[in-house]
Amino acid sequence: MPAGNFTLEEARAALRLIRHTVIELQRTQVELRTTKNALNALNRLHLNNGVVGERRLRDLNREQRRLGEDAQRHIAVITAAGAEIKGIDEGLIDFPTTIHGALAYWCWRAGEDEIDWWHPRTSGFSDRRPVTEA
Repeated sequence: MPAGNFTLEEARAALRLIRHTVIELQRTQVELRTTKNALNALNRLHLNNGVVGERRLRDLNREQRRLGEDAQRHIAVITAAGAEIKGIDEGLIDFPTTIHGALAYWCWRAGEDEIDWWHPRTSGFSDRRPVTEA
């Protein structure tokens, strides 16, 4: 994959390779958040002199570690393809490029069929423009 500047075709090809990984990262993020919330609730019970199941606490800690490692693997795959993660929950992925001599990103959001947008690197998602304007 390109080291710093993608053509639109290269960005679309890279997206085809990582699209599933982005979706898996989103799923992992949801599971990780759920596990962390369960751990926090269990720890609050413990702090309030509640009886905490040590086995449940161990299982949740183990699950949190596993999910964190899964997330790190997904992130490594995505970034190794040259993409930049801009938002896990939204599935926002940018691919660096240069358009009309200015630094920019090809921009994709989970749920979109293809990369059809770009924006200057000095702005973000809210300033997306159609690739036909590139």
